Amino acid sequence: MKHLTLATLMALCSSMAVAQECDVALLNGRVMDPETNLDAVRNVCVTGDRITAITEDALTGKREIDVSGHVVAPGFINTH
Repeated sequence: MKHLTLATLMALCSSMAVAQECDVALLNGRVMDPETNLDAVRNVCVTGDRITAITEDALTGKREIDVSGHVVAPGFINTH
């Protein structure tokens, strides 16, 4: 299984409409990716088993979780 970096996911998601409803919306989390030096508050949309959007825009979801004050980050499997 090929792993995608957060930067790759962000690039893929930037062209997608955010108007979709997520299965799970992680709201206001500190998204960190050491590979791209991203360290910012973002909303993350998860649909099925995929991240479908990483955005500053508002998201809605079947389940909405306010992750303010928490870090949302990749698994750091291949950072070394």
